[in-house]
Amino acid sequence: MNYSFKKYNWDETTIFGVQSDLETLNNIGSWGWTPQKVQDIIDGVENSRESEFNNAYKWANEDVHLISFEHGVFFHDLMADRAGIQRDKQDLDLTHDEFIQFLEDFKEFVTQNS
Repeated sequence: MNYSFKKYNWDETTIFGVQSDLETLNNIGSWGWTPQKVQDIIDGVENSRESEFNNAYKWANEDVHLISFEHGVFFHDLMADRAGIQRDKQDLDLTHDEFIQFLEDFKEFVTQNS
């Protein structure tokens, strides 16, 4: 998985962007990110490693929805939904470790650029 982060200033609003070869992951970028918000997601994913589906950790913004439970972290691209793109399965599957590493890197970027 390859990714990088960008900071944009749009009309005095800071936006943290994600550029990844995994297109759905790009939808996590947005305004309003703080290191604590990223840490909250890390904690939720970490705590859901052994959870059954009914007790899964869920998080969403306006562009992506994720669910984390014992089988990994699964993403649903809400932007694709709005575009009318039909899919047979979730848009992205990551292991807990892959996603947590991504989030740790993102948290570091947000911390350095806030």
